[in-house]
Order: sequence, then structure tokens, then C-alpha cells
Amino acid sequence: MSYVPTTPGSPPQRPRGGGGSGGARGGSVFGALVLLVLVNVGVFLVQLASAPFSDMMDGSLVEHGGLNGWQVDHGDWWRVVTSGFLHANGPHLFGNLVALLILGGVLSVAVGPLRMLLVYAAGLLGGAFSVLAFDPNALTVGASGAIFGLAGGALLVGVRQRRILLLVFAAAWTVYSLSSTLFVPGISQAGHLGGLVAGGLAGSLLVGEGARLRSESAATGLVVGLVVVLFAGALLI
Repeated sequence: MSYVPTTPGSPPQRPRGGGGSGGARGGSVFGALVLLVLVNVGVFLVQLASAPFSDMMDGSLVEHGGLNGWQVDHGDWWRVVTSGFLHANGPHLFGNLVALLILGGVLSVAVGPLRMLLVYAAGLLGGAFSVLAFDPNALTVGASGAIFGLAGGALLVGVRQRRILLLVFAAAWTVYSLSSTLFVPGISQAGHLGGLVAGGLAGSLLVGEGARLRSESAATGLVVGLVVVLFAGALLI
């Protein structure tokens, strides 16, 4: 997320009936990931078209879709969601897309595309909630809160299912990303940490008894409930 100030024994068994990457059910395990990439790129192209000769943080899409506490308090509830698909510039988008492809791909293989998408949504809403709680006067945009959500989800799934490679990868990415941006101006650490925590909560809801992935229907119900609570909290905070 970027902002400008304003006034991650024996192996666990796979779940029966649609666990792991089998949740794609005949479709591509990366279908949801491709959709997320296309949406982010498509929104960026619209940003370019709407503000071709100015700083994109000054463009109308950011002005009307970026996350800002005062605007949300005065009725612009959609900013809680739209801000996660807007980007400040090309390098901002590129960096987020690389992280999205890596973490989204790893998590899609580990838990399936639908569950990955649920974790992404939780991270997006968790990042927005955290920004509004701790940095409400900033105009914030970017998919990195949702991407940190993928890292948090991967961390919890790795821990609860004892997937060492998944855990180590997600932990290494999280530590590197947080440490490398800690003192960089214009980076919303609140959004990153909020997304990480919310993604971890979503990841914990994906794994049930015996370290087995919950069915897609059960996982959907639980994580959607979390997303609704985060969204409502973001509006009420």
C-alpha cells in the first residue's frame, strides 16, 4: 500500500471432497489468481486513461476511490474496497503484481483457488480496517494489504498443517518485505500489518480438526463472516 498524507511427523491428509488444489474442480488452479491480476491491471489502465498527463495520485480514480478516513466517515463506503485495486504508479503496480503472482500461486497450490481468493479478500479488508484505525488521515491505495493477507494465510496454513516449505517461504517473504519498507516514506505499514493479521485469521479458519482443510463451503462461510466483520468495522471505526 502507498499513501500520501492529507488534512506469509507425517504430512497431513488432504480433505475429502475438494481440498487442496483439487478445489479447482476441473478448472485451472490459477484461475482466481489470473482474475485478480487482470482486475488490477485493468483498473490501472483505466487510471492511465483518466489521468494521462498528471501524477496518478492526483487522478480522479484515486481521488474518488482511494482510502481516506474523512471521506469514508462522510458516506464513501466503497473506498474500503476500491482502494485495494488502485495504484500510485507503474512500479507500485509491478511490485505488487510480482508478489501477488508468487504468494497467490503458492497459496493456490496449497489450498485451492477459492480459498486463496477468500484469504485475499480478508487481507484487503483487514488492511483497510487497520489504515482507518491507525492512519485515517492518509490517502491510501494499493493491493499490498491483500498481498500481505496471502502471506498471513500461508503462514497459518503452514503452521497448522506442518507444511515446512510453505511456512518458511511465507515467513521469509514477510520478514524481508516488512524490514525493507519499514523506513521507506509513503508506505502504509498499518495496511501491511492489518492485512497480515487478517490473512492469518482467514488462514486459521481454513484448517479444521486434524489439520485438514475445511470443505470449500465451510471455509467460505467462515471467511465471508470474517470479511463482513472487517468491512463493518472499517465503516464504524
